[in-house]
Amino acid sequence: MSLITGFHAIEESLHTSGGRGTLYIAAKGTRIEKLISAAKSAGVSVRRVGSKQLDELSEGRDHRGAAYLSAVEGSPGFRDLKSALAGIAAETALVIVLDGITDPHNLGAILRSADLFEVDFVVLPMKRSAQLGPTVTKTSAGASNYVPVVKSPNITRALQELKNEGFWIYGADSSGKPADKTDLNGKIAIVMGSEGSGLGRLVREQCDELIGIPVGGNIDSLNVSVAAGICMYEVRRQQRPT
Repeated sequence: MSLITGFHAIEESLHTSGGRGTLYIAAKGTRIEKLISAAKSAGVSVRRVGSKQLDELSEGRDHRGAAYLSAVEGSPGFRDLKSALAGIAAETALVIVLDGITDPHNLGAILRSADLFEVDFVVLPMKRSAQLGPTVTKTSAGASNYVPVVKSPNITRALQELKNEGFWIYGADSSGKPADKTDLNGKIAIVMGSEGSGLGRLVREQCDELIGIPVGGNIDSLNVSVAAGICMYEVRRQQRPT
């Protein structure tokens, strides 16, 4: 079971839950009525409860009068890389590999961008990483329900598998070659490092090249979720020229 708060996240989750869950309501208003209507259309049961009961159910999260207890857990994941790779288009393949992203808000933001830029799937470590859950669902505005996620026990080995399938591996790093000056056509995997230390040594060694984002200003680096979104945009810009 997964508890989801936030109007956008609830709306998206209602579309993908197949009627499996319960929408709890403790407020009134136009947005609330819209959620109730969407729940009924999706075959999801609606229960009106008191504010105190919803506070307890939400475990202190800001629910704004609505919470959805879904029986569907997060992303449409794959068992392994082999099944994830089946059927993707070689000329526009894009995979995002996350090397130790520990903040669930960053993971949610990355998944939101991954949905918008039609990433084929995201590779997520099983350990030492944020995992799918209510915070990720809310931060992603429900996009985590659409982006396929492969949970890998070993990111280095996952990169080796991607190489064997013809992917070029690009690690995001501030010291790398500017992304817009790099040929990012073909089967591309972008690796994003952790918020604190960046790419791990073994992961860095698996990268064919490092790419960076030219910036100015006074702060030395971009937030990892922002950098991930820019990298996704640049790959798609080159792969799908107008």
